[in-house]
Amino acid sequence: MLSGCDPPLPKNRNAQAGADPVEQTTDWPEGTVIVVGNEPILASEIETWADTIALVEPSHSRPDHLRKALTNLVLHKKVARQILPEECERARVKAVRALENLRSGSGVSKEGPQVIRVTGAWNDIEQDIGLDRWGASRGQNARSWQLLETLGGWSVMRAPMTPAEWLPNSDVTIEHVTFYYLEPTTMKREIESALEKLPIRILDKQWREILPVYYDHLVTNESP
Repeated sequence: MLSGCDPPLPKNRNAQAGADPVEQTTDWPEGTVIVVGNEPILASEIETWADTIALVEPSHSRPDHLRKALTNLVLHKKVARQILPEECERARVKAVRALENLRSGSGVSKEGPQVIRVTGAWNDIEQDIGLDRWGASRGQNARSWQLLETLGGWSVMRAPMTPAEWLPNSDVTIEHVTFYYLEPTTMKREIESALEKLPIRILDKQWREILPVYYDHLVTNESP
């Protein structure tokens, strides 16, 4: 199961009179609610992945789904980008090129990573499917090749076999080629270490309690 507790649900600021204001800035994309280092996190990014968390843990509340989406699927990817930003961009470009080649039917270059086929659930460690690839395989166009940012890398993936009815531990068959810019065996430690050096700003105070207390010491824009 995923770790976390049950924070309050952020209010809809468009529907709630007297809601806490969003910090005004022209530097961040519309919809940014949290910034880690120089990477914005949009409410839509968290909410999209919260639907995957809801499938895995249906008995938990929506605020808990949002929190776990932030900590399990969004925050650490934003930190990883900032460790080796140039390598991250090079990996993305390679993935985009592979996406174009796979969609055209020409296949990937023999000089780089190759497409692998795996079957399992999101928590199948041996198959290394992961929660993000598993969640992405639920999309309407999951059988077509798509680009997906994963932790420390960029994947081009499709899901040729998915269940008729999704359950918390449903098996899927995924084909993917992943271009890593961080070393998979050590990147989790690298990311945690990097996160400790990055400031976190809460732009939309409705989302303050979604951020785990564990990261309170990194929040820089709150009054004492």
